[in-house]
Amino acid sequence: MKKSVLLAAVLAAFSFSAQAEKLQVAATPVPHAEILEFVKPRLAEQGVTLEVKVFTDYVQPNVQVSEGHLDANFFQHQPYLDEFNTAKGTQLVSVA
Repeated sequence: MKKSVLLAAVLAAFSFSAQAEKLQVAATPVPHAEILEFVKPRLAEQGVTLEVKVFTDYVQPNVQVSEGHLDANFFQHQPYLDEFNTAKGTQLVSVA
């Protein structure tokens, strides 16, 4: 049951890019990259190739997204995102 709910949440979060052929997402190794690897086949059924980029720090994924090198970052909470935007002058937004 938990996997079904989690799968639905992840798919919904990335549904904004359902027209994209390739989606590059930053994630921490555990559990975020594991979750993305779990949903990768479902996204492939929808025509989306998911490429998971694993990071062990919390700064570089946001930098990579803000510079356009990655499409999304899947691991942070809103207070961290707000602080990052303030400190770095970025305008990253939450989609889920």
